Amino acid sequence: MTATPMDELLGRIRETEVVELCRELIRFKSVNPPGDERPIAEHVAGVLRTGGLAVEVVPHGPTRASVLARLKGTGELPGLFYSAHLDTVPVGAEAWLHDPFAGEVADGKVWGRGSSDMKSGLAAMIIAAKVLAAAHVKLRGDLILAFTAGEETDSLGATALAKRPDLGPVQALVVSEPSSNGIFIAELGALWVELTTQGKTAHGSMPDLGRNAVMMMVALLAELDRLPIPHDPHPMLGGFSRSINTVTGGVKTNVVPDRCVATVDMRTVPGQDHQAIVRQIEALGADLAKRLPDFRATVRVVNDRIPITTAPDEPVVQRFADVVAEATGQRPEPKGVRYYTDAAALMPTLQAPMIICGPGEAGLAHQPNEYVEVSKLTDSARLLTLAAARLLG
Repeated sequence: MTATPMDELLGRIRETEVVELCRELIRFKSVNPPGDERPIAEHVAGVLRTGGLAVEVVPHGPTRASVLARLKGTGELPGLFYSAHLDTVPVGAEAWLHDPFAGEVADGKVWGRGSSDMKSGLAAMIIAAKVLAAAHVKLRGDLILAFTAGEETDSLGATALAKRPDLGPVQALVVSEPSSNGIFIAELGALWVELTTQGKTAHGSMPDLGRNAVMMMVALLAELDRLPIPHDPHPMLGGFSRSINTVTGGVKTNVVPDRCVATVDMRTVPGQDHQAIVRQIEALGADLAKRLPDFRATVRVVNDRIPITTAPDEPVVQRFADVVAEATGQRPEPKGVRYYTDAAALMPTLQAPMIICGPGEAGLAHQPNEYVEVSKLTDSARLLTLAAARLLG
C-alpha cells in the first residue's frame, strides 16, 4: 500500500525525540511561585527558531517570560491557536519515587513535576510545529503557539498576550492541558474572594473592651455558607460550588484579634455573573453590620476567571475529534472539566471555540509522583500535527 502524504508527515514524529524534549523541559525548575520561567522560555524559543518558526520572547520582568511563535500560512483561512503553560506547582513535602526534576523514564512513563501538567503537552505542541515546518506543509492559515508564564497562579502570560492585536482571527483555541488525549470543551469559571473583618484589640482577660474580628468572621462565614447563589446546572460541568479554604486571624492567645482574613474558592458555571455574586456577598456584610455591634467587613476579588463552553456540535470540535480518532484509533466524546485554564484569559480576545486536549492525566496534576505515559505523549504529538495539517490545510 502506498503511503499517503499524511502517513509520511506523521512518520517524521520520532518517539525518542518527543520523550527527550519532554525530559529537557521537566529539568527546568519553573516552579510557581516564584515562576522563574525565563530560562525555559529562552530554551523553547531556541528550539522553535531552529525549527524555522518566527519566535518572540515576551518578558514579564527579569526572571519571567512567555513565548509567542508563529508558523506562517497563506492567510486564506483563520489560524489555529495552540496554548500551553511553562510553569508548574511546587513539588511538595512528600518523597517522590523519582527525582521530580530529572525527567526519568521508567515503566513506559516520563516522571517528574510538570510531566502531566503540562510539559508533556508543551513538548507535543513544539514537536508538531517543528514537524510541520520541516516538512514544508503548505498551511492556509497561521499556526500560532503561545507558551505562557504564570498559569498556576494568575495567568500572567496569557493575560499579557491577550492584550495584543495580532492574535486572531483563529478557528479554535487548543489547550494541551491533561486530558489523556480526550477532548474537553467546557471549563468552570473561578471566583476567589478574600473577606476581611476589622475589630479592636484588647487584653485577653478583658475581651469586653475589644471587638473580636475572628468572631465577626465566624458570623460572616456561617451566613455565606447558607447564601443561595443562583445558577442553572450545566450538562457537562455540573453545578456551582463554594469552599471556604483559609482563615487567618489573631496575633497571640492573650490578645483579642482586631483582624481576620478568609478566602473562599467558588467555581461557576455558564450563565452566572461574577459581579452579581460579589454584590450578594457585600450585601450580606451590610446586613450583618445592621445586626451586629461594630461589625465591619470588606470583600476583595483575588481571582476572576470566566466559565467557558463550546457547543459539542461545533464543526471544528467534530473535525478535531475526527483527527484524534485518526491518530489514536479512538474517537473521544467531548466533555467538560472542573479545572480552569489560560483559556479564561485568552477567550475574550480570541472569540473562538475552545478545545482542551493533552497527553497528561488530569488526576495526576499537582500530585507527587507525577508522570505521563510515553505512548500518550507520542500520540499527542501525532494528533496535534495532524490537527494543524487538517484544519489549516
